[in-house]
Amino acid sequence: MSTLPKTLLALLSLVCLMLQSQPVFARYAAIVIDADTGRVVHETEAAQRWYPASLTKVMTIYLTLSALENGRLRLTDTLFTSKHAASQPQSKLGLRTGQSLTVEQAIMAVTTRSANDAAVVLAEKLGGSESNFAAMMTQQARNLGMNNSSFENASGLPDDGQISSARDLALLSLALIRNFPQHYHYFSATEFAYKGRVMPNTNRILKSYPDADGLKTGFTCGSGYNLIASAKRNGHRLIGVLLGAHSSGERFEQMGNLLDMGFANSEKGLFGEHVSQLKDYSALPPPFQLSSNRCAGSAEHMGADSGSSRYEPIHINAPYNSRREKLTQLARAKPQNQNQSRGGVWTVSMSSHPKKIDADVNLQRARNALGPLAKTGRAGVIKTKYKGSTAWQAQWTGLQQGDSQDFCRKLRAKHMDCSSSPQVRQTLAAANGPSKSKSRTRHKS
Repeated sequence: MSTLPKTLLALLSLVCLMLQSQPVFARYAAIVIDADTGRVVHETEAAQRWYPASLTKVMTIYLTLSALENGRLRLTDTLFTSKHAASQPQSKLGLRTGQSLTVEQAIMAVTTRSANDAAVVLAEKLGGSESNFAAMMTQQARNLGMNNSSFENASGLPDDGQISSARDLALLSLALIRNFPQHYHYFSATEFAYKGRVMPNTNRILKSYPDADGLKTGFTCGSGYNLIASAKRNGHRLIGVLLGAHSSGERFEQMGNLLDMGFANSEKGLFGEHVSQLKDYSALPPPFQLSSNRCAGSAEHMGADSGSSRYEPIHINAPYNSRREKLTQLARAKPQNQNQSRGGVWTVSMSSHPKKIDADVNLQRARNALGPLAKTGRAGVIKTKYKGSTAWQAQWTGLQQGDSQDFCRKLRAKHMDCSSSPQVRQTLAAANGPSKSKSRTRHKS
């Protein structure tokens, strides 16, 4: 018998082994780093190239803060909206051509509402054009050691050349927190007031994770649902990046697990190398994360196979008895006083508005979102004092603690601002009651 078939078989086997050993696209990418040392606490495919989506705007704001520090900009400077900026797709502030806003308003619109139009307004002010500004972004990325990153626009809208990685975005976030601590509060703001509207921050990790105090969300069909979050516990800060979640809820839940894991590993001293030492293992392009269903057309447009992705939930194992679990257990075990045992001692508050009619509209939206639950307790709009100004706020009073939690869970699922707090006194407003209700300071949970 000839030895040729055996030789061919050996060659085929070698080829198969080589193919199997080739790196594959990460289904998701994640990293947690220690903000004090920059060392890695946990990572999964952190150097894999990925579409950053609106996490791009962290770099846009980084360059804006740099301009503030070197005197090129002031927070009170007036910016004007170009036709190009006004034409940006959602998400946006809704700026019209020629409309003005201050630098600080533009920063807040970007950090809280991920406004594409405001990002372009800042880019054109600093770079003369968005394309010039994108070149500045790429150069700054090189200066920070973000070797996998390149930028084509200021917003993160889909573009083949708009690329980064979890590692690079962690480096950027670390530099932002270290270099501009006096401005970090822009990423922590829970709402943004503009032109008579009070709009909640899209980053729900600020409400869902006890120690989180910033950063940024992002989404495109190519990237999936992305999130950068930073949390500080007992003076110790972590930065987490998650790329490629399949839903908004999944990114917030799994980021909570990532941070829990990060704090647990930090307490044990389980640190890896510095984040800058992580290397990309290939020159492969980013995966197209959501190439099925409603994103299929986008996938084909960007050269991806529209049938290539399957939905498999991300599951990051949080350590047993994590901080969130402990807080939940403490809340459940906390003894109720005599008044609490009678019920009717919790208040649910929604976002404040400068005009009563806006609060009335918000109350009706909440009723629709809550369904039958809206009949629990007493609903109304009250006059409040918020940051020294008069404001109007929709509230439900006379609730049991469990009901108040159910209220906020349902409202936040509809992307509506909600906070619950113990009711110290019976300062109840009648449903759709008159505006002469006693004013009081807004409670935050």
